[in-house]
Amino acid sequence: MAHGIHELVERQVRFWRVQGASPRAAPPNPCIALSRLPHSGAAMIGRELAERLGYGYFGIEIVEQIAREQGVARRLVEGLDEHVRNVIERYAVDALRGRAVTEVEYLSSLVRVIATLGERGGAVILGRGASFILPPSQALRVFLVAPREVRAARFARARERPEGEVLRLLEAEDADRLAFLRHHFGRDPNDPVLYDLSLNTGNFSRAEAVEMIIEGLVRRFPGCAAAASRSASTSVGRAAHTE
Repeated sequence: MAHGIHELVERQVRFWRVQGASPRAAPPNPCIALSRLPHSGAAMIGRELAERLGYGYFGIEIVEQIAREQGVARRLVEGLDEHVRNVIERYAVDALRGRAVTEVEYLSSLVRVIATLGERGGAVILGRGASFILPPSQALRVFLVAPREVRAARFARARERPEGEVLRLLEAEDADRLAFLRHHFGRDPNDPVLYDLSLNTGNFSRAEAVEMIIEGLVRRFPGCAAAASRSASTSVGRAAHTE
């Protein structure tokens, strides 16, 4: 895991370096922050989104590990100017207000990691409050849901557990998610108003969900690289059709 995290961070740093190497003629690359009900298919959707967009994928475990490994976290912020560093520090301070001393180190590092990804862009971030940490100007905030029976069936297939046990485990996961986000961020994570897009994955395939999220990104951020890429591919398609 640690070796993979180092590779992921280095790849992300190279991506940012390439984006900043020109006089900023390329459009910005806003992040996608995915919130989800457990077993709504978010991890697979997130990975496919990252692959389609050329973004880095930062799942829950990856963000947690980076937050706990100070050397890796510091690598993410290298090269940031003082103004951006100060903005990130303000995010961390705001998130820590009223928190217990025992939470400060972990939560401040978590917020700094996610805020850094938001400031620099080009990342799909799953969970850990990313939708509440990043401002609307930096990320498309997506809430992935599915009916309880659909999530339970997916859970059962993945874990090969009996239905009764799966329902109890799913209920516990739902409760843990609510407790984490309410405790650390003081929000109701199931409130759809907190997101730009809510999507029921019980009604759409993974490919359809990915397409709708990319379309949402393009419409929410008309000047982003994905919008430019899609516009270019559409123009090529039209030209080929008319020839």
